[in-house]
Amino acid sequence: MEQRVKARLQLYGRFRLEAPDGTDISPKSAKSQALIALLATNETGSRGRLWLQKRLWPNSGADRAATSLRQALSEIRRSLGDHRDLLKTDRRAACLSLDTLDIAEADEGAEFMEGLGLPANDHALEDWLAHHRGEREAAPSGAPATRAPAPADASQRQIYVAAELRMPVVVFRTLNGSSPGGSGDLGLIEDIFVDSVARSMRETLSADVRVGGEAPSSAFRAEVQAFRGDGAAVGIRARVHHGSPDRLVWSGMTSTQLHGAPPVEDLQFVSLGNQLIDALAEAMTQSITDSRDIRDANLLTRLAIRRIFCLRPEALVEADEMLLRARELGAGALSTAWRAQLRVIQHVERHETASPDLPEEARRLCIDAMEREPMNSMVLAAVANTRLVLDKDVSVCLELARRSVSLNPANPLAWNSLATAKLYAGEIAEAHALAVRAQKMSSGSPFGHWWDFGRCLTAALTGRRDEALRLAEAAHALSPEFRPPLRYLTALYAAADRPDDAIRVGERLRRLEPDFSFERLAMDDSYPVSPLRWSGLLDSGKVMELSG
Repeated sequence: MEQRVKARLQLYGRFRLEAPDGTDISPKSAKSQALIALLATNETGSRGRLWLQKRLWPNSGADRAATSLRQALSEIRRSLGDHRDLLKTDRRAACLSLDTLDIAEADEGAEFMEGLGLPANDHALEDWLAHHRGEREAAPSGAPATRAPAPADASQRQIYVAAELRMPVVVFRTLNGSSPGGSGDLGLIEDIFVDSVARSMRETLSADVRVGGEAPSSAFRAEVQAFRGDGAAVGIRARVHHGSPDRLVWSGMTSTQLHGAPPVEDLQFVSLGNQLIDALAEAMTQSITDSRDIRDANLLTRLAIRRIFCLRPEALVEADEMLLRARELGAGALSTAWRAQLRVIQHVERHETASPDLPEEARRLCIDAMEREPMNSMVLAAVANTRLVLDKDVSVCLELARRSVSLNPANPLAWNSLATAKLYAGEIAEAHALAVRAQKMSSGSPFGHWWDFGRCLTAALTGRRDEALRLAEAAHALSPEFRPPLRYLTALYAAADRPDDAIRVGERLRRLEPDFSFERLAMDDSYPVSPLRWSGLLDSGKVMELSG
């Protein structure tokens, strides 16, 4: 059989790019596939970089869009491999080498770029797709395609996108800053608070975050008001409203002492901001009951994180499926970073559901997440933790964690990753101080058990047995099926000469973890309680007495 001398591109039906020998060299991401289609549908195969940026990333700033384009072009080059000459770029344009490429004819009834998953606010690309699908519908058999209105199914798709996939809108309003004659320093504090919250929201939620201006009736409306207390105290009051008639979703308030400069990184203010974000995320999930029918990237990601933080094997499998669907619906790189973090948990927890090439999968996911959003502190923190566990590379973890903290000092996951890096670097006292900071910043979080247990680890390593015991009890109270605190409680109760409590908790752990035994806890070095072993708080003799 004679081998084709050209690569082959299929745009109708499922996108596919084949090397001359038939090997699939298609890039995986929707934006990279759309980029190739944008080039291939121009008679010269060439498009200007600015044109591509505006078409593919219309809602991003110029710098962010340029970075996204570079990342997409890099992904395409990697997928092309030995055939990277198909794509040529310079400072102004990108060009597909049409003379070495066969573009397949459209099959009868095939849709242009079928199944391309796009973020809900990609209206420019949606219009372009609708135009090409309209041409296909309008052209008679054997006649060249001409420009035509979008067909009915394209119109229905646009309505569907608007109704179900559009990003939620969150509008912030500062009461002192927006009122005539408002106090300038209180307005500044409000602005600093809103800037911090908005930055974290853009990292964690696929939301259209706005400051000031008119709020659409469907938007979440957040009001922020700074006020003076007694002496040098200053406070923040925040409320979130939604719907019509106006419904109060959440409210919170805190105060701190003002010492000259604005309280940019005050833990009370940061904690309030994180509570506001959690309240918004929870409000977006309230009406969801069946995850299989969800078509919203935010809700899928939120529900996936809930499952991740319980650590059950079957829940992690469900979470991975949700995060994959969220990615297809346009979720940011954080969904990919969480998939990498999930695989680390499967690895540490020794889940049978983990795939055999789990470490390599996690590394690939880390690379993908970093290439897509290298300035997202949540992504950096998740990748830092993954690289530390898989590669035992403390220096990489430290660098990524420090950068994560620098990008967003209000991100508790960033401080937690830095605490973990310091822990493995042998700086145990500093690691504990950072874990305490992360836990305080996450006060009121629906995932409080995760942060309590993170601090429990460093408390154990620094010999704070009573503190570690208290935190393990708190984590267990908040999430009864979360296994790690039960492991620590069993060992810590035994060490504190509370054998009845240790046996009670151990039996509860056995119901969740059938292969658990007191002997394994005491003697198996691979069992995930290594910080207790390092600290000396695991008394193997007393634990072994429990099995008698």
